[in-house]
Amino acid sequence: MRTIIKKIKKNMLYFDWWIMLVVIGLMAFGSVMSFSASAGITNVSPTSFLQKQLFFYGIALALMLMFFHLSRHWVKILGVFSWAFYLISMALMLLAVLFPPINGARGWIVLGPISIQPVEIYKVTIILWMSFAMTRKNHTLKDNFIHLGWIRIIMSTVLLYTYPDMGGIIITLGILFIIVLSSGAKARYAVGSLGAVLVIWWALIPAFEPWLEKFGYYMMQRFTAYLNPWKYAQTIGNQLINSYYAVSNGGLFGRGIGRSLQKTGNLPEPNTDFIMAVVSEELGAVAIMIVLAALLFVVWRLVYFAFQTGYMRFRLILVGTAAYIMLQIIVNLGGVIGILPITGVTFPFISVGGSSIISLGLALGLSLNVIKHIRYDKAQKLLQA
Repeated sequence: MRTIIKKIKKNMLYFDWWIMLVVIGLMAFGSVMSFSASAGITNVSPTSFLQKQLFFYGIALALMLMFFHLSRHWVKILGVFSWAFYLISMALMLLAVLFPPINGARGWIVLGPISIQPVEIYKVTIILWMSFAMTRKNHTLKDNFIHLGWIRIIMSTVLLYTYPDMGGIIITLGILFIIVLSSGAKARYAVGSLGAVLVIWWALIPAFEPWLEKFGYYMMQRFTAYLNPWKYAQTIGNQLINSYYAVSNGGLFGRGIGRSLQKTGNLPEPNTDFIMAVVSEELGAVAIMIVLAALLFVVWRLVYFAFQTGYMRFRLILVGTAAYIMLQIIVNLGGVIGILPITGVTFPFISVGGSSIISLGLALGLSLNVIKHIRYDKAQKLLQA
């Protein structure tokens, strides 16, 4: 027991408290806003949403601490680790197809009061798998690039299309693209890889056309609403227009906590997809800037440590996690303010959504572990100097 305690104390010397404190602060703010935004949903108690949110925050924090204490060995067997994540996430994604759609799209496994969104676990899988694929031992960078496993990428992308989940496609392919670039591969390889996936993906779609027709129509509605929401103000453009109203109502400092007008029946998902519209209306643009600054600090911290190490696996895991958080912010906020189509992507740590919170906890737990080893290696070099 003393040995374990001693080991934990030693590990905590290299713990990045800055990331943890910012994440806890975001969770505290997310708790307040999830309660406030959920108050606009009829026939459901906002307390029940808050209780679930706190439960998932607790799991995420526990995962962050648990993965932080892993030894360096997990990075050495990253291939096994990434394969395990891939098989689990793909099994869950295939299982999700059997469940009925929610709000016009599949992608959830509903078990009583809890719903699981497998694509969130797949986002972590992409980080791990790409970090391994681009750093295989005894192979050149070109060999690693060629053996990325394009069939697996295409299969998972087509599966996400069938849900449909355009947000999941954008984020996972975006993570892939950024990790390939960060690995040292030439830009033309990264662009070519993304292009190849998209070309083959679109080539395969006709084979699934009878089944995908209605899902394609669903995504086309989202795109049409994005291009001209005012033309379809009473139908598919309604949620985006009400998001505009919420943002404009808030001004710099907002109407006050709990005083959003648009959350009461106008915004369809006030506590998930559009929670930042509610934040803007109640607390104003200043609050949005503070939240963004906090998340961008976490992203900067990850990138900073990524370039403090020469070990490519460490670097790619940190860059992949930073890309995951950044893309999640861009896609969610882009939909809220109308510069991107609405894709159903949650906002990191603020939106209600257990799968997303747990996924971010996993990614940050592994990143904190990597940072621990980077800081330890740096301390050892200073001692030996």
